[in-house]
Amino acid sequence: MPRELMSIENLSVIYKTDLETVRAVNGVSITLEKGKTLGIVGETGAGKTTLALSLMRLLPKATGRITEGRVILQDQDLYKLSEIEMKSIRGNLVSMIFQDPMTSLNPIMKVGDQIAESLILHNDEKLTKEQISARVEETLTLVGIPPFRKNDYPHQFSGGMKQRVVIAIALACKPQLLIADEPTTALDVTIQAQVLSMMADLKEALDTAMIMITHDIGIVAQICDYVAVMYAGEIIEYGTIQDIFDHSREHHPYTVGLFGSIPDLKHKTRRLSPIDGLMPDPTMLPRGCAFSPRCPKCEPLCKDQKPPDRDNNGHRIRCYFVGGAQ
Repeated sequence: MPRELMSIENLSVIYKTDLETVRAVNGVSITLEKGKTLGIVGETGAGKTTLALSLMRLLPKATGRITEGRVILQDQDLYKLSEIEMKSIRGNLVSMIFQDPMTSLNPIMKVGDQIAESLILHNDEKLTKEQISARVEETLTLVGIPPFRKNDYPHQFSGGMKQRVVIAIALACKPQLLIADEPTTALDVTIQAQVLSMMADLKEALDTAMIMITHDIGIVAQICDYVAVMYAGEIIEYGTIQDIFDHSREHHPYTVGLFGSIPDLKHKTRRLSPIDGLMPDPTMLPRGCAFSPRCPKCEPLCKDQKPPDRDNNGHRIRCYFVGGAQ
């Protein structure tokens, strides 16, 4: 039986200023099972990071607003909790790895102290100094860093090692859900592979669920169980890793475009096929399908009305003319 950990229901998020309203997330609904990894993939500006910040309730207070929907984590509605109650959730039940390890660490604090800070602030247990020190060393060992390096500062680590420290901070309280927001963007390919392999091993060892946010389909193929393709704040295709990577299946035209933008070692081609056009302005989204201005299958209906989700045994596609819709 599936063990549901988190449910996101019809979530919508805006950024509102005196000049404009940015519609960053629009009606997102997803569920995540315990111990599974969900990949959220899409171009820059699709709303992936805003979705992650919404789950942690870390939106900018001055401009970010959740206008609709709810997030249920272990039968708790996160949007009904007080800030004090939410503080006990962050880092404890759910942790987040941010995009750039270079800016995620305090340059004037030893890395061991930064891991200890997470244990002190977010852990349910009251730990002694000796227990905290032992947990710091245990966590560093878990991510492949010698325990004696807890006394080093961030500038004494390479980029890949900094990312391991950031992961150690996120895992210190052994959360049930780990949100990784493009954790390998600043790393070269070799180090990226090492970090992803380590994260996959840790997920299995700790039975931690994970949301992997990325624009790299290769990362999704390597580490994820389920995939949500995001465009202009909407989930336009969702399915298992087999659903999304099975090229004999029908796919949303945007998903087809993403695959056409990366090299395929099985087929020799002279040029890649990038998606024409740009992501729509989130302050002025199209009336109908958000992808319609760039879609090769666009019909007049697509420009006037938003398409429904078409569900084929859990494989969902938001399109009028794909997935059995007509």
